[in-house]
Amino acid sequence: MKRRDFLAGVGGSYALGMLDWMGYFRRNGVPGTAKSLGLAEAAAQVVGQPRFLIYWFCEGGWDGYSMLNPVATRNDALGGATAPPIDQIYRPNVPLQNGLYPVSTQGNIRYGHLAAGGTSLFNDMAIVSSHHGGTFHSGSRLQYHMGTYDMSFSGKRLPDERSVMQAFCEAYGSATFMPHISWHNWLSDGELAAADYPEGTGYYEKLGPSYANTIYGNTPAVMRQRIASVAAASGAGRDKEIHKFVDNLNTNFLKDKNGASTKAFAAAVQAHTLLVSGGATLNPSTLFTDATLRGEFNVQTADEQTSATSVNGNPARSKNSPNTNVQALMAYELMTKGASIAFWIESRSVRGFDSHASRAGVLQNKGQYDQKKNIDTNLWTPLQALVARLKNTQIGSTGKSYFDNTTIVLASEMGRSMSGGDDDVCQHWNPSSVAFLGGLVKGGTQFGRVGTTSLDAIPTMPDGTLDPAFDPVTGQLNGTKSPNSFVSDAGHVYATALDLTGIAKANQKGKNKGTPLAFVKK
Repeated sequence: MKRRDFLAGVGGSYALGMLDWMGYFRRNGVPGTAKSLGLAEAAAQVVGQPRFLIYWFCEGGWDGYSMLNPVATRNDALGGATAPPIDQIYRPNVPLQNGLYPVSTQGNIRYGHLAAGGTSLFNDMAIVSSHHGGTFHSGSRLQYHMGTYDMSFSGKRLPDERSVMQAFCEAYGSATFMPHISWHNWLSDGELAAADYPEGTGYYEKLGPSYANTIYGNTPAVMRQRIASVAAASGAGRDKEIHKFVDNLNTNFLKDKNGASTKAFAAAVQAHTLLVSGGATLNPSTLFTDATLRGEFNVQTADEQTSATSVNGNPARSKNSPNTNVQALMAYELMTKGASIAFWIESRSVRGFDSHASRAGVLQNKGQYDQKKNIDTNLWTPLQALVARLKNTQIGSTGKSYFDNTTIVLASEMGRSMSGGDDDVCQHWNPSSVAFLGGLVKGGTQFGRVGTTSLDAIPTMPDGTLDPAFDPVTGQLNGTKSPNSFVSDAGHVYATALDLTGIAKANQKGKNKGTPLAFVKK
């Protein structure tokens, strides 16, 4: 590369990300004198405290009625029902209270038995119980990634579209080694034919600047290999090329020492130094192997493997993901070692929460399929370990913990029905819930609820209170719905997640039309 081409590249309008610089270093070594690198280090100091975003997704559709949008109903699966089959209600076979499915209360939060494993987190959690997911696995999952707007699932993604993680990393990730790590796969649920969704359609990894693009997390072994390959290549040609572009670097490159490209350059220099020194905190050979951490996250050998499932007669597909406890451990290490800032953690099993059930099967088993073991294993137990670690790990010498600067979103693409006019009595269902945790979340709060008669989300007002036109218990409309009330959806979650990280709606990239839920914020 000629010197003028180099300077034109760094001086252009495109903000170079850290991996862009690392690629350059692999080819040409690190340009600069002690003075210029000192200015780069100074630029790195103005980046500010890091911010982190984690989505924790239970793919397949959790039983929201027994989770965080709970409702007390009878359980006709136990026998003795007098209602016709179409009007019967079936719940998991848990002990009833006064003849109804038990809804428990802790502080301000009402919850079902599926959430019992997460009660220790409630003080840090804002729960939205008036929420709608979708009824189409792939479409609803895509909306949780992309937000809500007029979108063709099979159409080519446009340059101005962004997933929530890509939008977050576009704002904060230019100076991070691998900003965006996701453990999911657009086609993994098996619902769609791969031939109908070529690159650029559906969920597209390469929206936005390169540093915001999706890097699939895969397994610990694959991640170690990926980082090791960067480390091995980083020093190539260094002795030959390191001084090639030093002549006017200070005036031509570091003129805007606080620019995004300069910050990325500074971060890349630091990462390069760590990787080639062998004494790095980001040592690929030791990543994800610490015995204490593995014990805290209860990592077993089988948890690090991937699994594949055939759905609807399509070839078996895999997310190439380990169990969520391993994903959480990997996220913690990549966060605290300064490598990554955004993570989409998702249950490993394809459609693991997609618990369809026939009426005959439910009656024979005296209840719907109980997701409790699945939800504890895939969500509550590893999430508790991650939150504890984040709370007890300080960011440098800032006096703040990683949890203080992290936003965590808990979601599933849909809920489950508990009745049906045909043989399937546990179908895809809109009524669901979502929860937020983190340093800026108004913990110990719950907004909205499901009506005992309507069995649907009661709309909330902009301040989070229930629309007064609806009965607060039954959910029945008594009068005229307020024009300002609404039921939240994936677009609201997208906007709220970014708002909680400090990105106001006006500055959020992408086409999402949803607005932030201001009431969940401190």
